[in-house]
Amino acid sequence: MGIEEAKKEIAKCAKCGKCRSVCPVFLETGDETRVARGRISLAEAIFQGEIYYSPELRDYIYSCKKCLRCQAICPSGVDFSTIMDALLEGIEQNMGIPPLARLILRHVLPRRGLFDFVLNLVSFGQNFLPGERRGSLRHLPLFFMGRRWVPPLARQTVLNKHRHTKKLANPRMRVGFFVGCLTNYVYPNMADSLINVLNKLDIEVVVPSKQVCCGIPAKSLGDTTAAKKLAQKNREVFEAEDLDAIVSGCGTCTLTIKRDYLKMLGDSWRPMHDKIYDINVFLEKFTQYETAPIDSTVTYHDPCHLRWGQGIIKEPRNVIKRCATLKEMETPERCCGGGGVFSLIYRDLSMMIGDHKIKAVEKSGAEKVVTSCPGCMLQLSDLAAGKNLPVETLHVVELLDRTLKKNGKEGVVAGQTVEVST
Repeated sequence: MGIEEAKKEIAKCAKCGKCRSVCPVFLETGDETRVARGRISLAEAIFQGEIYYSPELRDYIYSCKKCLRCQAICPSGVDFSTIMDALLEGIEQNMGIPPLARLILRHVLPRRGLFDFVLNLVSFGQNFLPGERRGSLRHLPLFFMGRRWVPPLARQTVLNKHRHTKKLANPRMRVGFFVGCLTNYVYPNMADSLINVLNKLDIEVVVPSKQVCCGIPAKSLGDTTAAKKLAQKNREVFEAEDLDAIVSGCGTCTLTIKRDYLKMLGDSWRPMHDKIYDINVFLEKFTQYETAPIDSTVTYHDPCHLRWGQGIIKEPRNVIKRCATLKEMETPERCCGGGGVFSLIYRDLSMMIGDHKIKAVEKSGAEKVVTSCPGCMLQLSDLAAGKNLPVETLHVVELLDRTLKKNGKEGVVAGQTVEVST
């Protein structure tokens, strides 16, 4: 089924090469096999039996950032993600994935307690490793086989801290919060801000404690079995709650649970799918509020999966403009070089791509760089620390939390009608 769908998309490709002008990997390598047009040619040859899966081919496929920039610019409307999904599944089925990765994806990620235990061990071990510090970030030796500035793991995860819903007297809405792994373990302050902002706006926030990883790491390696298992678990958890909407502060998680869950779970996910919102879109669609702007200049970085995957561009900027002075950096839409699994496997390439981004941040002269994806926050913090650049990295909702009027009801229009699409 996946291959047949991929073949239909391959047939649409006119081989015009427009994808070459925007692909972050191709712009650094100049390698035709590492751009959408080249990978489509490889896919065509694979599906026709002209070539076979090999370590070299796997490298060409894994080195795709899956940023969707090529898909957004394609004049023929090729759904490149469908082609990539078929290739990744083929790699997993014909070559397998590393045993450790399979163990983590299939047996650790679906079990929240075990995942917590493993990361607690890692956090404990960090205390005994030498490493230079820059603010709250540390450079740990041999971290993923390369230099990387990493934040400390949270002392208390979001899912533990907010497992009991803060009850509001007469909430206007009741929403579920899909937290995501990075937010849960590394950026609890972002989650605190998101919950605080919504509570101030008389919106009750439910944080289901049994939710698990969205599944994008598994999907990125072609392990659809593991990804579907995680999707089914999250469906059970969120369906058990009576929710008006589901919000996420991670562009990648939002894209995954909206687009990919519908593919994996079918129409059974449709009722939940129609309730899912990126937090910026949710704020613009369902709330009205007042702020006390701070005297600070910020610049904004567009997360790929937010801008190119979902077309969300103006909403986060609208929030920022109400909180501080927004100064656009050069090419804010350019990839930061992050990308989860990609940034681990292709560390040097990730840094080459990110170098353009951090130079643009520095040139903007902004005191803060704001984004709407924890993965981008991790990458931007790493890049800034590497250059010893004194710029604060924030999520949009953290900035809003600092400036939203203290009285939650002060910013809400009385009698406002709330409509939730279903």
